[in-house]
Amino acid sequence: MQIRYHYVKKEEVKYCPADYTVKQAYELLKETGYRCVPVLTVKEKAFAGLIYKVDLLEHYVENKGRDEDSIEGLISDKDAFIFEEDSFIKTFISIRRLPFLAVLNEKKEFSGIITHANIMDVLEDSFGLKTGGHLLTVATKEHKGAIKDLVTAVKGVNIEGLLTLDNGDKYIRRIIVNLSRDTSEENLNRIIKKLEEKDFRVTYVDDAG
Repeated sequence: MQIRYHYVKKEEVKYCPADYTVKQAYELLKETGYRCVPVLTVKEKAFAGLIYKVDLLEHYVENKGRDEDSIEGLISDKDAFIFEEDSFIKTFISIRRLPFLAVLNEKKEFSGIITHANIMDVLEDSFGLKTGGHLLTVATKEHKGAIKDLVTAVKGVNIEGLLTLDNGDKYIRRIIVNLSRDTSEENLNRIIKKLEEKDFRVTYVDDAG
């Protein structure tokens, strides 16, 4: 899955030109309420890094900085970017320590940002939470072919999403299955019984919609 359709476009992003002074950058962050914004070069096309409010305040307080100082030395996380064609997995791993990632196009021009909220939207969509359904938490002893056995047990019912937990555990794995919201209670009970006959244990049933 690529992220090109799941980020905030440049037109909707508040950013800081690289030739801003410390005062201009600080006023921008105060006005927007953000703790950090991307910095773009003077032509406002290339990503230069991130500017944090805390670094601006530190410049004023601890370094006795002046309003007219350049922000150049305060720009950080210059590698906090991905490309439109990058995979979702790469994005998911890269964004962990950052408030957001800049998104660049094939010309290495700034196209927008992807946030943690965007990541959550993708996860919710891939797991089928936006369409609702019945969430079954299923526990099983770790064994080869566990997913195949589970899918076989719910054959005939649309699976909106599937998530595995405890990966790497030698003994127990939990699998969360999102079954279509139009699954009747009778059919749901039949599926639970069939799962338990195959040595799966349904530990929790929830409604996602």
